[in-house]
Amino acid sequence: AIIAETRSILNSYSFETLLNYKMMADSIKITTMKFLSRLIVSLVLTNADFAPIVTVKVVKLSLAHGMTPMSAIGFVYFGSMLASIGEIEEGYRFVKLAMNMAKRFGCKEVSGEVIFVATQTIIYREPM
Repeated sequence: AIIAETRSILNSYSFETLLNYKMMADSIKITTMKFLSRLIVSLVLTNADFAPIVTVKVVKLSLAHGMTPMSAIGFVYFGSMLASIGEIEEGYRFVKLAMNMAKRFGCKEVSGEVIFVATQTIIYREPM
């Protein structure tokens, strides 16, 4: 249900709109985004059932308050989740968005993880 709701919200935004979205300015929210993005990784490895909840929270915070480099983590995991439930095209869209965000922000802190997670979805659209 939370994935479907978030998909519905995101479908009202174009790729370009999301890529050029306003930046988050509130330092407390930025710190929250850093914490949540690290939490996603931990949950994927230890309790994957909770990962979608935190992933959607990162995406929704990004839409409500602006993007940060950590937004790319939320979008790449969201895209990966969509692909894992058979929505490969839509998942591909969000992992490509995340890769573009990571490039735009130039944040090495997230780039490796974004590329690693994105590759697991991209391989279905862009075979080697």
